[in-house]
Amino acid sequence: MKRRLGLKARFIGLILILLTTIFAITAVVVIRIDAASLRQELQNRSKTFATLATTPIGNSYLTYQNSGTYLIGKQIATFQALDPTITNIAIVGLDGSSVFDAGNTHMSVSTADASTFEPAYKYNDGVISRIIYPYIGPNGNHSYAVVYDISSTEIDHEVMHLANSIILDSLLGLLVSAAVTYWLITQLFLNPIKRLRDKTVLIAAGHYDEQITTERHDEIGDLGSSVNRMAEGLKADIQKLKEVDKIKSEFMMIASHNLRTPLTVIDGYISLAKSQTLSGPVTDILLKIEANSKRLGIFAEDLLTISDIEAGQEVFATEQVDVGKILQSIAGEFTVLAHDKNVRFAADIADDGIVLGSQAHLRSAIWNLLDNALKFTPENGQINLSLHRVGNNLQLAVSDTGIGIAPEEIGKLFTKFHRGTSTLRYDYEGTGLGLYVTKLIITQHKGSINVESELGKGSTFTVTLPIATSENVSSAATESATAPAASE
Repeated sequence: MKRRLGLKARFIGLILILLTTIFAITAVVVIRIDAASLRQELQNRSKTFATLATTPIGNSYLTYQNSGTYLIGKQIATFQALDPTITNIAIVGLDGSSVFDAGNTHMSVSTADASTFEPAYKYNDGVISRIIYPYIGPNGNHSYAVVYDISSTEIDHEVMHLANSIILDSLLGLLVSAAVTYWLITQLFLNPIKRLRDKTVLIAAGHYDEQITTERHDEIGDLGSSVNRMAEGLKADIQKLKEVDKIKSEFMMIASHNLRTPLTVIDGYISLAKSQTLSGPVTDILLKIEANSKRLGIFAEDLLTISDIEAGQEVFATEQVDVGKILQSIAGEFTVLAHDKNVRFAADIADDGIVLGSQAHLRSAIWNLLDNALKFTPENGQINLSLHRVGNNLQLAVSDTGIGIAPEEIGKLFTKFHRGTSTLRYDYEGTGLGLYVTKLIITQHKGSINVESELGKGSTFTVTLPIATSENVSSAATESATAPAASE
């Protein structure tokens, strides 16, 4: 299962990425600017030092060159102590060879640099490393040049220290900024969105009276208002649907009651007519009238059953029903119908069992399944009825070799007035109530019904019913004894 990354986690990640990028860029820019400033300061300071120190050092050399190097070295050391970045000072002739080297480094420079009347500057990686400054004597002669070796070690240490300080300050600033930014986003956006989400979850679950209260005048406020209007619209639509469904249920109940009375009269007259001596054609007509009267009677009973169940009435008596006997009786009657349509029928009632419920309604539900199989099975097809015990349940199956059911139709089979074929062609008889009322009856008996089908190969409907136990049988008997008598 793919883990969902929440909005809060995404915001935290986004904040950290943005702030880290901002602080990293800022730190790099600041370090570069400060490093460039320190190097420029080193260069300016070194040039100033060379400008000020060259004449005194050169004069000292002219004064003491014939009396030894001690005094010259002492004078140079005095100047060198003024600037720790100057690591060595030497005096070279115009040919570039060293005439005095305070650090004994055997320094030499090019003739061009030594003989020029302008200072020469040498750089290493963009940092000044040597200055060759011409010495002009008192008489205006250019006889020597003073060479200053410059070290950037101190500057490098300062740059490193500065970089560490900036990085630490940036990390601290990053943490503080991230915390403050997260708190602000949470208060201004995430918490309102969370409250909005919680309310929408409740509304989606059917609590349409829930309202999203917000005083925001932005997109979140607009979204909350839209959800409120949507909930009100859904509530109104559902109320209208309930009213329509109530009207439909009332119509079905009225229709079923008004059908039962004339059907009873018709059946009575048919029975009376059949007791008389009639010609063959008249008898055939009476049989057709009787068959269609029974079909209309089943339709009326289905309507009444649906109306009562949907109204929440207790329509099933908790009697002990022998499912095996019901199936044996149904199988005997159904064999004749299957034979008339030239369809093979086989019943495998290997087990029996007692369930609690209504024998009449269970019989109606099972008959609906067989009638549905016969309707969609062509001549020379096969229909099977079976009953087996599976654990503490009875499993009843009705299978056929009929036209099968399209995959997109299976989810709609047990809905009211749904027919698996075109209602415009009406190529198969039916009202679309048989499977719906069957589902209601099986569910009321605490059972389940499933279907497996393949187009062109047939279908199998499987009903599972819980077997009655001694405990629930005695409980049902107690409830039946204490229940008030039902009245029509």
